[in-house]
Amino acid sequence: MPSPVTMLFKFTKSDILNSSLVHSETGALGYTILTRPHFIRGVDKDSDTESEDDSRDTRRTAICNKAGSVVAEIKWKGFQPIEIVIGKERISAKGVFGRQSGILSGNVLGIPTRFDTDYFWMALPEGLTLLDHDSNQVKGQFHTNSLRVGDRLIAAPIPGLGHDYLEFEIHPVVSVEELIVTFILVEVLRRSRFHPYPGDHDRPKIWRAKSLASLRQRLRRTTL
Repeated sequence: MPSPVTMLFKFTKSDILNSSLVHSETGALGYTILTRPHFIRGVDKDSDTESEDDSRDTRRTAICNKAGSVVAEIKWKGFQPIEIVIGKERISAKGVFGRQSGILSGNVLGIPTRFDTDYFWMALPEGLTLLDHDSNQVKGQFHTNSLRVGDRLIAAPIPGLGHDYLEFEIHPVVSVEELIVTFILVEVLRRSRFHPYPGDHDRPKIWRAKSLASLRQRLRRTTL
């Protein structure tokens, strides 16, 4: 049986919502993630009366391939996903994860995937993994502040010295783009749950507590 193909992407910036993903071995560009304000005008609103507050928390995260084409996107109201597009498929926030029961126990939050009933994104205070729950094998992992030494990733000795890496095995029925999209959603949820910023003035506007609370409630209603 052939060994599974593993992808290892390096984030070029510490902001996972605004960074390039490059292939770790070659440095070649794989994807670019960009998040920007996105104005959506309501069909029943008068352009003369619409206030700035109506659109200020609406954002769009676009995932582009190496050619610059958008291959996936997340539209947010605050930080609640209102629409997700992967390839030509439009998915509601309710449909991007699996329908089976999630895992919520102490400091463990497990979010089921929709493409494999045994696969769960497992969020813990110390990190995020993609786990095959049936075999208990790790199929993906987010390595923060890490250094690559040969074929291994090791934790950097001081904060900010290393890079963040996203590693996962290719799955036969899911695209790389879907894995990246669900990673973004669950990693943001993990940070809000286990590592909240000490104050709103210290955090990026896009990760404000009120918006993240909405995302957390939405995901919990969907998966638990």
